Amino acid sequence: MKRITVVLVLLLLAGSAFATQNSNMKPAKKTNSNAAAKKPPAVDCSKMTDDQITAAVKDKLAKTASLKDATIDVATSAGVVTLTGKVKTGGLKGIATIQAKRVACVKKVVNKCETEPKPAPAPKNKNAK
Repeated sequence: MKRITVVLVLLLLAGSAFATQNSNMKPAKKTNSNAAAKKPPAVDCSKMTDDQITAAVKDKLAKTASLKDATIDVATSAGVVTLTGKVKTGGLKGIATIQAKRVACVKKVVNKCETEPKPAPAPKNKNAK
């Protein structure tokens, strides 16, 4: 009889542990009827010129905080954006590509940006302790 009581108590504790896990979950997000209003309006790419795309890409890159120190030139031909210039790391080169692709009417991004070479490490002093 004692074993049955112990087993039932353990099952009760285990069951309550599983029940409390679900109460810690975040509630599901409510759908917002204004979600469609938050999306940018659709752009008619047939009316967008290469100069407008170039200006939009430059604006997008200028508003990207991690690219503020980068010198990136933008050229567009038939919706294909070419990026040239210098960035500090390869990761920043990728960010520039991603940001350019996010601009409406950009068909392709060719990133020819160069990464700045890392400075050579200072020679070790053999006499240092």
